[in-house]
Amino acid sequence: MKNLTSLAFHASIALAAALIRGGPTSNTETPSVRRSAEAVEVELTNWIRGKTDLQWQGTITVGTPPQKFNVIFDTGSSALLLPRSNCTTCGPHNLFDSSKSSTFSSQPGVHVTPQFGTGSDTIPLVEPQGANCSVVTDTVSVGGLHSLNQQFLLCEYGGGLAGQPADGIVGLGPAKTSTWDGEDSYETPYWRLVNSNNLSSSEFGISYLPGERTGSVITIGGTDPARYQNDTNTVPLNPELSILREGWVIDVRSVYVGVDELKSTNRSQPLNPGVSLLDTGTAFILVPDRQTAEDLYAQISEEIQPLDALGSWGCGCETLDRVAKEVTFEVGRDGLAANLTVPARFFNLGEYPGQPGVCQALYLHPPAGPARDPLHQLPAWVFGSPLLKSYYTVWDAERMVMGFSEPALQPSDHCGGGKGESPQ
Repeated sequence: MKNLTSLAFHASIALAAALIRGGPTSNTETPSVRRSAEAVEVELTNWIRGKTDLQWQGTITVGTPPQKFNVIFDTGSSALLLPRSNCTTCGPHNLFDSSKSSTFSSQPGVHVTPQFGTGSDTIPLVEPQGANCSVVTDTVSVGGLHSLNQQFLLCEYGGGLAGQPADGIVGLGPAKTSTWDGEDSYETPYWRLVNSNNLSSSEFGISYLPGERTGSVITIGGTDPARYQNDTNTVPLNPELSILREGWVIDVRSVYVGVDELKSTNRSQPLNPGVSLLDTGTAFILVPDRQTAEDLYAQISEEIQPLDALGSWGCGCETLDRVAKEVTFEVGRDGLAANLTVPARFFNLGEYPGQPGVCQALYLHPPAGPARDPLHQLPAWVFGSPLLKSYYTVWDAERMVMGFSEPALQPSDHCGGGKGESPQ
């Protein structure tokens, strides 16, 4: 999910944020957790609607005794966010009851109102979704690893947060520390998890199985070699933007539609280089502006047209499948580059609500105006799960690099699971 309070790519809004890390190893393991050396793997459940993978969520516990929650492991935001027990706007979620935890503290008690620019769906938000939160402290556990005295947000939800299947969000941005009010710093959840448990590696790896409800995993404290093959393409992060905005930001050097470089119809020249946030909590790809969307779809098919005033594009479902093309992004800097390809099979996001027989295409433009990075005003993209699920991804905040490998497992290799709508 794109956290508007942290990464200000848009002219009128901000884009992304920080991270999760935390603490001591437990002797008890849930059935959904497997250990490999010092790393742990947490299984992820895929929320699928029709043919579209919307979100992957896993289980954490909070409090003493532990209360269980399903959360989105979200690289586009910074904090742990959960619904409070007295929330009347949080929908059918598991609510955290602080009165039942002996380790809970209402301190530091800072009031925070986070907002998110992308939600749990492929349909653009009419306005940012948010929450009304207080910063509290308790024990947080992920995959049998524990973080004592972890600060997190206890909230009343609004808008899309109440309607998503996951109970909450665990941010996985790269920052080691952050602030709630611009003054008091705290250790972000993932780094606290790494440091408290003395994990030998601060990396985490994500393996998605597209179209499968189960079988995806996040590996905390390392990677799972059984889930990727061949060499890993290492791509440096954009250090200035990643540090300034606490997000996983890479440089975008060029874009190809099929084998042809994407050009501007206004200038017949290649598009300007840009940057992109890598966001596991977004189910589409956001281009920098409407002109880029027009140029992109002009090279795919003139039959693809705007579907609404919010940045969605599409056409008849059969036509969309027929004209679909793969799109490749050349990313990187300092002589280290990689070509990241979004396969044509991910191009169709499914039928657009209220328009029978019309399907939505993968690439959206921001409704609030051009998205630009705050330092150099370069075009700013958001690469969501449709790109990330094509690879085994390695997230290394210590070295400020990303790794992309060919997945060793394909959906047909997974035993069990199932397809279709995920239970809420």
